[in-house]
Amino acid sequence: MRGRPVELGLFAVGDLEVEAKLRYSEVPNIKAEASIEEAVEAMITRQSFVLQVADEKGEPVGWLSTLDILRAFMEDPGSAEVKGRSVGEFMRSITGEDYLNVAGELSDICLWAEERRDRIPYFTTAGGTAGILSAHGLLREALKERDRERELRREAEARCERLGRMQQEMEKALANLFADPKVVAQLKSIVEYQDEYDPATGKVKITGVIEEGVYRHVVNILRLLTELWEQGLMELAGMHQETLVKAAIFHDLGKVQPHLAVGDMVDPKEAFEPGKFHAFRSASLAEQVYNLPESVVFLIKYHHHEEEELPPYFPSGLLPMHRLFRLLDGLSAGLTRRGSRVNLTVKGTVVQVREESTHPAYDRYLELDLCSGKVEVKPLEESGGGGVWRTG
Repeated sequence: MRGRPVELGLFAVGDLEVEAKLRYSEVPNIKAEASIEEAVEAMITRQSFVLQVADEKGEPVGWLSTLDILRAFMEDPGSAEVKGRSVGEFMRSITGEDYLNVAGELSDICLWAEERRDRIPYFTTAGGTAGILSAHGLLREALKERDRERELRREAEARCERLGRMQQEMEKALANLFADPKVVAQLKSIVEYQDEYDPATGKVKITGVIEEGVYRHVVNILRLLTELWEQGLMELAGMHQETLVKAAIFHDLGKVQPHLAVGDMVDPKEAFEPGKFHAFRSASLAEQVYNLPESVVFLIKYHHHEEEELPPYFPSGLLPMHRLFRLLDGLSAGLTRRGSRVNLTVKGTVVQVREESTHPAYDRYLELDLCSGKVEVKPLEESGGGGVWRTG
């Protein structure tokens, strides 16, 4: 058993249980009646700072450290000759294995320590700083990392739970908003496509088929609206919650998609009809079949129109909601089709957007003033960080 690495399984630190394997070498034994020369030889042979001292029966009675030996040496008048010799005669040259990146990954530091477990854990850095690696320091850092990981896991689980509840609430809301459940079924029947654009040919390659795509698109708009409501957006003049919710639910009800499969190469101008076509059909359904208010019909009918394309009879009071709805429609498309990450912040009448996509061309930071219509767009890297990301 002496000197053999020992593995420990589960141990407790406070109320935190940590699963780990700690390796260490047993401290060598020496008899109490042994000489200092024998003790020094044992320390050198075993590369140990410490010796366990045992009585004649082999029972431990104490311990001896290197510092105790040095203290005895310094107090001995007969050691004057050795004391006067140069340090350079005894030093060990620094080798590559003595270098350690103390700012590196904890796993790399632990590996370095593991490889030197039978040697003094002396290290030096590229900058010339030297030290002795502390085992308890490593353990403390490991526990801190574990605490952080647990906290992140708890946050992620809580977020997933909130999103799950939100999805259930959204689905209930969708079902309860309609006298005709066929509306939900119709939304779920319309697919969306993921694609990659080839600028050389102007065509797109279909890379994914999103079942219930339009339904998911609607749910993502409602999620973004909920986030904005929580930040007080509905307190602004010109914002009406029920109008926006109904516009979100019905705006793509008349959408028609071609039948495509993964791998198909198509010209998007030929394969997909212009957005204004399904916007007009959806508005017609909203008005003639579901008797929705005129304000909802206007938002649906013109949600693919730029502001300068709106007809002169478009109500000016609907412009703030028109601007917001077009913004959310585009963001939801990114969430649904491109796996974007979106952060929304409301500051007065301004909605700030940070969008990061799997397609970097779509990355952006945007500020939209809902009252004036002023838009400012910057590259994402100029926007700064922060905020909570929403994903589809």
